[in-house]
Amino acid sequence: MWIALAVLLMAIMLGAAGQICLKFGLGKLDSQAAFVVITAMFRDWYVLAGFIAYGVSSLMYLFVLSRLDVSYAYPFVAINYVFVTFLAWLILKESVPTLRLVGLAIICIGVVVLSTSYRGHQPDSGGSLGTSAIERPVNQE
Repeated sequence: MWIALAVLLMAIMLGAAGQICLKFGLGKLDSQAAFVVITAMFRDWYVLAGFIAYGVSSLMYLFVLSRLDVSYAYPFVAINYVFVTFLAWLILKESVPTLRLVGLAIICIGVVVLSTSYRGHQPDSGGSLGTSAIERPVNQE
């Protein structure tokens, strides 16, 4: 599980770096015309690096999905908002208002709560809530 979580964290950070690369590369364009933006992905190294980062991040996420439940792994992707905002503030010099910081703190709290829910693939013990608060329907044939 720890390896999968480490790979998930690396995938999230790589995705955030890709977002910053895309913004930086497209921010250098003089035109907002769709054709110019589309052709920039083939000519600008930052845009290309952003797409490559997203691709590698997606491959890493596939590895994670092969090891963890999607209902556990996917909500961790919300940490991407925190990383992107921090990198935008640090690298792109974007301002981050207080209300946005409050929202990011709520995201972090949610991910911490989520991380405590992992129990692996243990069978449910019966009538109590146990490891799963959501009951799955039983196939009745």
